[in-house]
Amino acid sequence: MSDLIGKTVPGTGMDKIFKEVQHQESLGLNNPEQLRLFHLNVSNNRFIFTSLEDYLTDIVSEYVFSRVQVQKLTDPNSGNNPRSIGLKALRIMKKNGAADQKGTGNELGEILLYAFLEEKLGAYKIFSKVELNSATTPFGKESDSVHLLSLGDVAGMTCYQTVFGTSNIKGRIKEAIDKAFEAIVRIENETGEGIQIVSSPMLEESFEPKMLQQVIGAIVPEPGSDVVSNNAYGVFLGYSLGLDPSTRGNIEFLRVLDKKMEADIKNHASYIVKKIKDMGLESHSFYFYIVPFNDAEVDKKQIMENLMM
Repeated sequence: MSDLIGKTVPGTGMDKIFKEVQHQESLGLNNPEQLRLFHLNVSNNRFIFTSLEDYLTDIVSEYVFSRVQVQKLTDPNSGNNPRSIGLKALRIMKKNGAADQKGTGNELGEILLYAFLEEKLGAYKIFSKVELNSATTPFGKESDSVHLLSLGDVAGMTCYQTVFGTSNIKGRIKEAIDKAFEAIVRIENETGEGIQIVSSPMLEESFEPKMLQQVIGAIVPEPGSDVVSNNAYGVFLGYSLGLDPSTRGNIEFLRVLDKKMEADIKNHASYIVKKIKDMGLESHSFYFYIVPFNDAEVDKKQIMENLMM
């Protein structure tokens, strides 16, 4: 599979801090899908966040800035100090709002959505939430990110998906699912079949001219071209695990942890499918990435406060 635009997340640090939990559930869609579970490292029956916070620090500049901006800010001939780009990114986030303020790009789910779609799906960033939030046009306000996924060649056609992202972290997984689909309803009402993306001045500022035309052609193909483009959804969900750390030994907790996560997705996979069908979106691809926390509402705020301090 040939990728039109390159990955922006530096390195492959996600594999060092997240363990994937295998399970038997699927969405049963006719198009490509993912329904994947991950958890952070565990110590003394609790998830630990130090490595996650280090990882977020490493990727924050690529999350905040476009490819063109990163190139300019790291060019040794520009007069900028390449090592200060992360500080510049955090400064922008602080200006946008407080840590954990939904819709600003400062919420943990918004940045983890970006990372999972890039690293685990291979759908590379067009816009992050920070970029969408800074746009002068109303388009994109309901999405938490927009990515481009290359599906390769099928029957002589080159296939792409524009992946619209949404994220939610709540105490209960069902509530996180409900909130995510409420956002998907709003995204559906504003996407405009990609027209609003390619007409956004922000797109022109994010890519070099040659690459820009290729991206536009992948999102809104020219009539008669051999390119097929469809919309898809990427979803990050976080929730509270719901296991009492004081009632089990460390080894038993690790065994129960995976089983609890398997049970959680088994109990909610059909609910997700029902949501998709109720919205009439069975012809779309959906890519879900689900992560438990100790106390989701508390943890998500603390992690972002530590990042932006």
